[in-house]
Amino acid sequence: MKRWAGWIVLLAALIYAGFLVGRGTKPHTVAAPKTAKSTASASTAQYGLTAGQFAPNFTLTTTAGQTVSLASLRGHPVWLNFWATWCPWCNKEIPQIEKVQASYAGRIDIYGVDVQQSQATVAQYMKAKGVNYPVLLDTQGAVAAAYGVQGLPMSVFIGPHGRIRAIYSGALLSPQSIAPYLHKLLASS
Repeated sequence: MKRWAGWIVLLAALIYAGFLVGRGTKPHTVAAPKTAKSTASASTAQYGLTAGQFAPNFTLTTTAGQTVSLASLRGHPVWLNFWATWCPWCNKEIPQIEKVQASYAGRIDIYGVDVQQSQATVAQYMKAKGVNYPVLLDTQGAVAAAYGVQGLPMSVFIGPHGRIRAIYSGALLSPQSIAPYLHKLLASS
């Protein structure tokens, strides 16, 4: 009887942990960067960014080899989605982001920011899944650290003037969950 009780408690704990991951309570952590190869660095990381603050600038490379800086995106609303190929909740969220990309192309710049994975791994994943938006490579985790990312996925919505409009930790899994953030983002245009 004690054995069954132990298994039931273990199963309940695993189910609860899955619930917490989906809600964005950050059970998966992102390791601190080994070296800072972007304009964001661990020494200037601002943990606990909030709406209204200026988004930390960075320069990263896409999986296609193009260099993108946040400053170059000024004048457009931006949705940054921090994620990784190994993250199950990220994988569930990607189809929703693809729908937004298809519906709002030209109105919102959407960039995935893959955290601490190689270009080959991410490019292969994108090709296999048919991801329709560009993905930036934060191979050292410096940008994730500057944005205070402690769990994946995490979305940061940045207005055209560079101020953070909203931050969401966790997976946005439906159009209804995404709509308020898109409204805030587009209202700032």
